[in-house]
Amino acid sequence: MKVSALIDYFIHSAYFSVPDKLRRARLFVRACLLTSLFSNAYIWLSVYFEYQLGVQLMIFNVVGFLLLPLLCKTKIPLNILGNLYVLIGALAVFVLTYFSGGIWSAIYPWIVSIPVLAILVVNRVSGLAWGGISYLVMQWFGMLALEGEKLPVEYNPEMKTAWFVSVLPGLLLIVLFIAYVFESIQRKALTELEEKNKILKQQKETISIQSADLQKHVEEKEYIIRILAHDLKNPLSNITSLIHLLSVEENLETRNKFVEMISQSAEKSQNLINSVLEMELSDQQSLKINWEQVDLKEMLKDMVEQMEMSAHKKQIKLILEDSLESAMVKGDRTYMPLIFENFISNALKFSEYNTQVRVFIEKQEDLVQVKVSDQGPGIKLEEQEQLFKKFAKLSARPTDGESSSGLGLSLVKRYAELLNGRVWYEGEVGVGSTFGVEFPMVEA
Repeated sequence: MKVSALIDYFIHSAYFSVPDKLRRARLFVRACLLTSLFSNAYIWLSVYFEYQLGVQLMIFNVVGFLLLPLLCKTKIPLNILGNLYVLIGALAVFVLTYFSGGIWSAIYPWIVSIPVLAILVVNRVSGLAWGGISYLVMQWFGMLALEGEKLPVEYNPEMKTAWFVSVLPGLLLIVLFIAYVFESIQRKALTELEEKNKILKQQKETISIQSADLQKHVEEKEYIIRILAHDLKNPLSNITSLIHLLSVEENLETRNKFVEMISQSAEKSQNLINSVLEMELSDQQSLKINWEQVDLKEMLKDMVEQMEMSAHKKQIKLILEDSLESAMVKGDRTYMPLIFENFISNALKFSEYNTQVRVFIEKQEDLVQVKVSDQGPGIKLEEQEQLFKKFAKLSARPTDGESSSGLGLSLVKRYAELLNGRVWYEGEVGVGSTFGVEFPMVEA
């Protein structure tokens, strides 16, 4: 049987659920067994030095310290058992000191070990109490010596030198034992503390990562909601306006044209919703792009036609200027229109009544550039760095109470980069703004 298993055999099962009580119970049982073994050695020393009382007391100690661990199987509090352990040892030391010469006994210095054992096995309060008792006993022995009273010496006095040589080193063994136990407990406690600190650090790192991931997911959800709220606003507004015009229009051809435009806006809204849901299920960097050849001339023509209603509300003249024979690029029919829609929508939103918004299609080397210019307030120089960032709020405000989420241009930049394009701003405060985007041209 292992030593640890033997020690645990004497401990009540209730202690195993309370780490601190289990530690104290194990220390108590270990101290009892070691002290019993130590006392057994002094039985034979007492026999050798013809110290009959020492033999009797050491036998009492051996039996007492062997029986005490059995009490640990009961529900007697550990403090009571610990003080009982110290009491047995203290009585033996006090009596043996008295009957072997008092302060002139080799056992007298052993009194010092009593409060130390009390601190180790019980607690600090018991250590202080036994320290006081031991101090008083030592003072009493000192007073007897000062008064010249001779105490009995019941071991063979002719063996006094051998007695001192044999007994005094026992105090060293006790001190070493105490030091070893303290060091062992401290080392074990520090090891457990280090392990707990490692676990806490790992848990903290895990919580930090999980918190960051959670925050990221929350921001992504909010971002998706804002995308839908922003980019669905224009097509839904167009549908509302077209339905109103449809209800008062009598010309069949015009009505059919309005129905077709409503159908296109509804289809665009549906495509956007599907794309955003797809983005929610996948990483933004790996967003699926449906690459195909796109005619920017046709796309912008349709876009300008759809935005005519919004321009008409503010008596803004929306002009498409196209001097290219071909403006074919490789793009996506869901995301690319959103870029132009945002540019034109912003231009209308920040323009005063009775002004112009111009849309240009130009060629620069192997690139097709689309620019949208307005006659609005322009962007301050110190605010231009914030233009294409999410939720940027600039000093320029819409001219007819329109809402602005600060999200549109960040989406434009993101969509353009996904489509291998580039966006920029050029303008002057008080004169107007021009937003541009360019894409690599492909052969028709």
